[in-house]
Amino acid sequence: MQLEHLDFLSPLGRQYRLTLAWPTTAAPAEGWPLVCVLDLPQFDAVLDACEQQASPACAVLGIGYGGQVWRDQDFTPALKGEAGHAPDFLAMMQDVFLPWAYAQAPLNVQRRLLGGHSLGGLFALQLLYQQPELFDALVVSSPSVWWGEGYLARLLAQPLPKAALTMPVQFSVGEFEQSLGPAEEAMPEDKRELRRLRLQERRMVDGTRELAQALAQQQGGEPRFRIVPGCNHSQSGLVALPQGSLEWLAGELLR
Repeated sequence: MQLEHLDFLSPLGRQYRLTLAWPTTAAPAEGWPLVCVLDLPQFDAVLDACEQQASPACAVLGIGYGGQVWRDQDFTPALKGEAGHAPDFLAMMQDVFLPWAYAQAPLNVQRRLLGGHSLGGLFALQLLYQQPELFDALVVSSPSVWWGEGYLARLLAQPLPKAALTMPVQFSVGEFEQSLGPAEEAMPEDKRELRRLRLQERRMVDGTRELAQALAQQQGGEPRFRIVPGCNHSQSGLVALPQGSLEWLAGELLR
């Protein structure tokens, strides 16, 4: 893969670091499909998975930060008591990040996936209602179902725009995001109990499953939902986003 980087300073004074990777071989006539990944650790995992394919078949764009991390604001909407800037981040993605990528390499304008983990998954799901035409499919790993006192559940209870009714969305969550994993079971009893209560309160597994079901009720068909075995919250995106990206490339997410 060949690489290009962009360091971008936003109007809000936030420093972003973009990395675009694409195959060194000749591109197909329509250009390379583009996998966009929020956060650079998940980008690295997706890129590694794509490079391990016998014949790399896509470009990968990683969107991260060059300094302070602003995920808690960039990926969240402005609700009462919350200083979210998701609309600003979406505008940068549409007006700066994606045009830059398309200027660097021969990319397919018809095939574009967005993958997000945690708050990145929360951001991705907002696109269903704000800009469903911007991407062909979403891979949503462990979305922050607890944020905004159930904001995502309220969002997906609203009627989908017509353009979102056919957009494939794959949901996943780690096996140990609502119960203790092996490492947490080994904690001292007081810390273990606090951790158990926090996991139960956030309801990540049940909440993610319910989001997938709510979307399927509007789109039709079975929910696209999977539990990632052996993973906690910090691990699940490193498994689910590469897996979902490869399935999209293989045409397995088509509705």
